[in-house]
Amino acid sequence: MDLIDPFAIATPRFATRLKSGEPHQVFSGFLYHVEGDRYIVLTALHCLLRPNTFYFKNRGTEPTWSETYGHDLDCEALGFSVPLYDGTTPLFRWHQDPHNASIDVAGVPVRLPSRPPAINMPGTWGDYDVVTQGLPLTAGSAGLIYGFPGGAAILRSAPIARGFTLATDYRLNPFAFHVDGIGGAGCSGGPVALRAERGDRTLLQWIGIYVATHEAERLGRCIPLAQVMELVETMTAELDLWA
Repeated sequence: MDLIDPFAIATPRFATRLKSGEPHQVFSGFLYHVEGDRYIVLTALHCLLRPNTFYFKNRGTEPTWSETYGHDLDCEALGFSVPLYDGTTPLFRWHQDPHNASIDVAGVPVRLPSRPPAINMPGTWGDYDVVTQGLPLTAGSAGLIYGFPGGAAILRSAPIARGFTLATDYRLNPFAFHVDGIGGAGCSGGPVALRAERGDRTLLQWIGIYVATHEAERLGRCIPLAQVMELVETMTAELDLWA
């Protein structure tokens, strides 16, 4: 287990199916542990809907989503399939984006009795130390995007980690940050982490979600942790989501 990256374990491949049962999308997402067997699958909202679908441009269309977009969420690695709707009512939640800033983040409540590792479990994991702060947030800082570019995986289920450097200071824009280095289609919804080495230890710090690729500029757009946590806090205040 010393060679297993804990953020990779927390990032299984996800897929959605239409109401008809036909495949919809394959994408990245990752686990956030709430309590006990309660988890949130964090991803980009457009992964549950369709690419380039921003909530602030689609307010009021929610009753049509169950017939138009992915209806069920599947994860082969974790062995679950859960509905995303009760009739036309979404069972997942998303950032309400009150400033129309394209906050492309969604969360699906799931129960996982096996209690697998999650992105928010700091500590020592073999050769890795997961930290919550301390790594530099300045332009040029190095990190990793975890995801499934083109749906590809390592050994059938492990995500591919793609390197980047912060294109600007992380704190410049409260609604988004950009990285020099693209994840590619299929990486949307995956976690973004800073990475550093300290002696023989590898440090990882989760800082956001990857949501868009600008291939011409070799830039990736990401949503910072503060915005993600706004959604997490909203969901954890609604405990009947896991009923």
